Amino acid sequence: MLVIGAGVVGAAIAEELAVRGARVSVIDMRAPGRGASQASAGILAPFIESHGEAAMLELGRRSLALYDAFVERASRESGRRVEYARPGTLQVAMNETEAAELEIAKRHLDAAAIETRWLDRAALAAFEPAVTRAAIGALFTPIHAFVGVADLVTALVTSARFAGASFENAVEVVEIDPGPDGVVVRAGSREHHADVVVLAAGSWTSRVRIKGAAPPPVRPVRGQLLHLQWPAQALLPQPIVWGSSCYTVPWSDGTLLVGATVEEVGFDEHSTVEAVRDLSAAVSALLPEAARASIEAVKVGLRPALPDRLPAIGRLARAPSVMMAAGHFRNGVLLAPITAKLVADAILDNVVDPILAATSPDRFDGAA
Repeated sequence: MLVIGAGVVGAAIAEELAVRGARVSVIDMRAPGRGASQASAGILAPFIESHGEAAMLELGRRSLALYDAFVERASRESGRRVEYARPGTLQVAMNETEAAELEIAKRHLDAAAIETRWLDRAALAAFEPAVTRAAIGALFTPIHAFVGVADLVTALVTSARFAGASFENAVEVVEIDPGPDGVVVRAGSREHHADVVVLAAGSWTSRVRIKGAAPPPVRPVRGQLLHLQWPAQALLPQPIVWGSSCYTVPWSDGTLLVGATVEEVGFDEHSTVEAVRDLSAAVSALLPEAARASIEAVKVGLRPALPDRLPAIGRLARAPSVMMAAGHFRNGVLLAPITAKLVADAILDNVVDPILAATSPDRFDGAA
């Protein structure tokens, strides 16, 4: 079978299929992980990112539950270390309105038996002294985590290769032609033949022509992040700190990721002075010592978004030999394990999880 796309989602699918005994080839227009994955902060926070959407919450909750084993296997099978930690998220309230919103969120999480802790001003100062003293409180959710995305993609690709998968880079897929005896994929000047094709090309998914069907309307949304070297002798925050205008992820090497912009600019992958200014101001207001940090890099990626913010995972009704796994927007890293499992279960075991009814790619064209 053939996987189109070697970002974190495509790499996870290829690794899952290969480890389970399938013969897998992967094609990508770039090197693995060089799309949206290269600019991901790697936050695994479904109880923040679901925004009350039931299907997204279920996907995120189930995927987070898989993550310990997911990282452990990729590390073990590849022999590569993946930075992964569960320091929790600290959502900071700067005013009474934000505090009230977080208190409502806490009640919902309490009802769902998710451990949280509300910290008032004094408790917050003691719990995380790096946060500004202007904050009036914060919600701590200890189950949340983060992962080093570049390390993870490398480990997944290596594990997949050790299990027999092949990867071909710098090749852009132009057309998928499903037929009664399999699928023909035209990429560059070559044709590839497969029984099943998994289309996981991120923001470029909608550029791939599918004969007899249409891909879902994935569009690129630019995200820019700052990679900061934290000042010497300054306290690096321990949890993932989440404010109204930015979030931050602490790394074991003493650096901090700060994200992220959300920009509707098409396929423009340039960094901008405006984004650096806005993120710098936001993180300095949240973590005052950030004003003394140095900028190691500005990272830019194009997130693949769909109109309803849910990914498209499942077979195309008009082309059943084509499986979609695209449109994960800000949650590709979080949803990589569950997406890989759902796709592999459907292809290898013909097990269609009920959640695929919500993520069906056919929801955009009315196909049955």
